[in-house]
Amino acid sequence: MTTRNPDEKTGVPFFVTAFFTAAGNQLQLTQFSDPQSQDTQVTIPRGVELLRDVMEGYLKDGPVTVNLKGQSTIPPPLLAYPKQLGCEKAAYVPILQDGQLRGVVLIGAREGQHLDDEVITAFNRTIRLTANSLTTKVSPTEPLNDRRAAEMKALNALAANVASVGDLQAFYATIYEHVRNVIGDYGFVIALYEKKTNSISVPFLYEEGKFSTIEAFPLGEGLTSILIRTREPLMLVDDTMNRALAMGAKIAGKPARSWMGVPLLAQGEAIGALIVQDIENEHSFDEKDLNFMISVANQVAGVIYNVRVLEESKRTALQFETAAEIARDISSSLHLDELLEKAVNLIRSRFNFYHASVFLKDASGEYVVIREATGDAGAQLKRSGFKLGVGSKSIVGFVAGKGEALIVNDTTRDATYYPNPLLPDTRAEAALPLRVGDRVVGVLDVQSKTPYAFAEDNLRTLQILADQLGIAVVNTELFAETQEHLAQHRLLHHITTSAASGTTLEEALESAVSGLQVTLGGDRVTILLADREKKYLEVKAAVGYAPDIYEVKIPIGSGITGWAAAHRRTLRINNVQEDARYVEGSVNTRSELAIPMIYRGELLGVLNVESEQLNAYTETDEELLGTLGGSLAAVIANARLLEQIRAQAERERTLFEITDKIRRTTDIQTILTTTVSELTRVTGANRVYAKLGITGDENQEKQ
Repeated sequence: MTTRNPDEKTGVPFFVTAFFTAAGNQLQLTQFSDPQSQDTQVTIPRGVELLRDVMEGYLKDGPVTVNLKGQSTIPPPLLAYPKQLGCEKAAYVPILQDGQLRGVVLIGAREGQHLDDEVITAFNRTIRLTANSLTTKVSPTEPLNDRRAAEMKALNALAANVASVGDLQAFYATIYEHVRNVIGDYGFVIALYEKKTNSISVPFLYEEGKFSTIEAFPLGEGLTSILIRTREPLMLVDDTMNRALAMGAKIAGKPARSWMGVPLLAQGEAIGALIVQDIENEHSFDEKDLNFMISVANQVAGVIYNVRVLEESKRTALQFETAAEIARDISSSLHLDELLEKAVNLIRSRFNFYHASVFLKDASGEYVVIREATGDAGAQLKRSGFKLGVGSKSIVGFVAGKGEALIVNDTTRDATYYPNPLLPDTRAEAALPLRVGDRVVGVLDVQSKTPYAFAEDNLRTLQILADQLGIAVVNTELFAETQEHLAQHRLLHHITTSAASGTTLEEALESAVSGLQVTLGGDRVTILLADREKKYLEVKAAVGYAPDIYEVKIPIGSGITGWAAAHRRTLRINNVQEDARYVEGSVNTRSELAIPMIYRGELLGVLNVESEQLNAYTETDEELLGTLGGSLAAVIANARLLEQIRAQAERERTLFEITDKIRRTTDIQTILTTTVSELTRVTGANRVYAKLGITGDENQEKQ
């Protein structure tokens, strides 16, 4: 057993390692590695004898840790090797096969190296899972039999495929063929575990001569769930039913007479399992079969994990792109019907859902009525004016009443779920509120043919979209109301549309103050935004003032604008010279109107207008500008959210490009060069280092 270079991700240090194999009652040193020595022969300890029966007694319960400082209970032979090697701490890990000690691995740590329980456990797990291949290597003179040759052929073929796997379903079929060629024609299952939804799916199933799949189901108490929880191989070849029940497993369907499963482990986590089963016969499998399946799982787990991560990254990037696209449309359009139609169709296609629809509250607030939906079913629902009571037991009705998202990840397991006959294939449904502040204006409803289709990541994106659609609905309502009064139309339509069309927050605010000044006939206008700690108001857009207005910072609670911000109430002053709170911004100001801009209960800033006339503003102005303040708050929140989405989408795209370039090669030098080059390009850094493990004061760097 030789020591490998430390992994660049974990920084595992170099350890001294020695591999002993059983020969009669003695354990003989067969392989040795000391990374700190140039001459292996010099550092190999001499004159030390390890007896097999003694080691079996000390290692019967697992690895034994040896501490060279003050250790007195360990037999002298176990102390001799690490002491001669200059180690401060060591561990002996047994290699067991068929319950007998076949060999021992010594792991030694010198000063500055950390040999803790986690490292020892990792070594023990690896040695235990690969014991069969290790013992085979110990006897190089033993001829390969047909079975061993078939195993090696299968493993080599799988190893040759790992670099070019693109289609997981085809790869699953390849795994099955190699397992069948070695073990035989038995039932075969590839199960995958999704941690985000705590569910298991079966994308590949061979049973009774037929290939199929099984939809996702919750991690439960079956044998597959036990594999994933324990992360340990399991073989039951007699009295399988009773033994499984004794383990706490619940068996569904016809039980297997022989059952064998191994977990798929990647980065220390269970991502699924490989299972072979015989429905008819007992004792169909033995230890050789289990060891082979362990080797197969070790070979393919990383490939499956990497392909799934890559696919998930692509899906996430596409979903963020969809959110950004809809956000752009919301910012530039007040045609709600067109916007909703595009939104539901994008959500269905980009997220790969079965159905998507938007419900809006009616004027009375008693019902939510379907406003837009996808497909033929959606068209029928719209024609019929389908509606649901707010607060009813339906999913959409519940969300409309409570203002909280509701997810049913498996409709067949929900006793309260009532299926829509127009959508018979729904297996999972999520409804999210369209909220603006504390107000729920409608519900976004999405349905999937696949159980457990909703995880935290896509639900987060869907909620962003729902919030955006809520803003669109409110913006449209506000625009419709302005049609009743010419002044409202001129004010809200011109200013809100101009502000919302800005590509950045600064452009949106400058557009807003310019439009409002024209509407008010030349009055001075400022938009002040609260800082992150909500201590000051800072001028972000202004018209009619001297340039130094942008240097003004007003403590919240101070002045007219500060008072409006602190109390979250509109403040109208007919004569500022008679109000002690007034802070002079212009010597000619006589009247002032300050409107706090609040979105979802958060103070974003203050819209402030000033006039050179006394009593310049009326209650109508206060109402109109108050409405505008709410609309601008939504625009500001929308602009900030859009910037976040764009930044996230760009990060996802950049990550995908870098990952794609790196994974095209298996050469470590090329990987490091590509990684450093891409990080330099993306971050704009002058120097980038990749560090490969640190031993004491030594380090390796790649510039």
